[in-house]
Amino acid sequence: MAITDQNPKDVVVPRNFGAYLKNLGPGIVVALAWLGTGDLIDASVSGANFGYALLWALLLAVLARYISVSALSRYQLCNRVGDDTIMDGYRRIWRGFPGILSTSIVILGFVYNSYLYVATGTAIYHLLLPVVDLGPWGISIGAVFTAVLVTIVGTRKRIFKALEIVAQITMAALVVTFLIALFGSGVDVRHLFQGLLFEIPEGEGVLTGVVTATALIGAVGGSAANILYPYFMRDKGWIGPRFRKAQVYDLLFAVGVLFVLVMSVWIVAAETLHGTGASISGPEDLAEMMRLAVGDFGPYLLWIALFFVAFINIPSQADVFSRILVESIHMAKPDRKARMATRATTLGMPAANLVRADPVYRFLQIGLLTIAPLIFSVPNGPNVVVLTVLGSSFSVITVPLMIFGLIYLTSSKKLMLPEHVNKWWQLALLLGVGAIGIWATYTVISGWF
Repeated sequence: MAITDQNPKDVVVPRNFGAYLKNLGPGIVVALAWLGTGDLIDASVSGANFGYALLWALLLAVLARYISVSALSRYQLCNRVGDDTIMDGYRRIWRGFPGILSTSIVILGFVYNSYLYVATGTAIYHLLLPVVDLGPWGISIGAVFTAVLVTIVGTRKRIFKALEIVAQITMAALVVTFLIALFGSGVDVRHLFQGLLFEIPEGEGVLTGVVTATALIGAVGGSAANILYPYFMRDKGWIGPRFRKAQVYDLLFAVGVLFVLVMSVWIVAAETLHGTGASISGPEDLAEMMRLAVGDFGPYLLWIALFFVAFINIPSQADVFSRILVESIHMAKPDRKARMATRATTLGMPAANLVRADPVYRFLQIGLLTIAPLIFSVPNGPNVVVLTVLGSSFSVITVPLMIFGLIYLTSSKKLMLPEHVNKWWQLALLLGVGAIGIWATYTVISGWF
């Protein structure tokens, strides 16, 4: 069952360029969600280690993400069997499919949010440091303050509208921050174009460069965060094939913005750190990179941008990932779904919000994905490496389930409207993304041993 904050009848289909611009929204929110789940640090590490080389991998990674998310959205908008969400489609493959996929996604969401709290707590700590030193509990205090804000945003009735507002503020902060950083660091145009032409880094073996590139492409193309977009799309009120064109433009805008922002970080890292022996392993190293590029004010720009990009991710992932798991529970237990529909009516909630009326949703959203991850922000807290290993283990399940299940759905003439069934080239692209995603995940896991 779809979960939407608006009546689709109230949503006007864009007909001209101005209307398309006015309706941009899901793409902005999800682009920042993608940026916050690792792309920012991945790009800075790659720039510091390889310079401009491997920029082509970033381009292919963004294209892989577009291919995957476009197919997810195409099924949700253009299926012919009345499925409201992509999870309805996955259930047609096997009744246990949504449960396995949604459980692994929620675990990954817990992993993501634990890092995001550390990021926001670190940002707040450093922004306040010139005024007050919060000591060893400074990051924890900042993380708890973030959790309070997240809870306020996450419990709003119109959560997507709140996320859109935060996304607009975040986008402005990021654009200003990285434009200033680019101006300070400069751009080597010749090496920039060389980096987009399948260049292998000097002094590195071909295998090392290819492995790094493949891991980047696979991780982005098969990311669990890709499933956020179809849900944001429905929250916007985009239902049915008439919104396909608006969705395509919105997603193109999102991946374009993502590419520019991530490439900016990559370039700054390449100009300031490559060849110096310096490395990036966390937010403090990013701040030092900004100091080298901009000066003493650079770290403060970074902390502001980092706070906003991490902050918007926590409520968006807590909401969507919780909804996905509750949906799968309702698919397996129709009686519970019927009770929740009655409960939603009793609470005065729209029938479309029956998932949010389920107590399990609130437990997952606030308890598991908003409050529980705070434990990793305490001084000398549990080793976050263990959490990384756990999350990566579940990504082994998530990547093939999402991609190859999607291939089946979008290639089926029984399930898709005739004009939206996969063309041969769309099928080839999806198979390529799926194969690279599985290989990249296998490479990461085998690397532990």
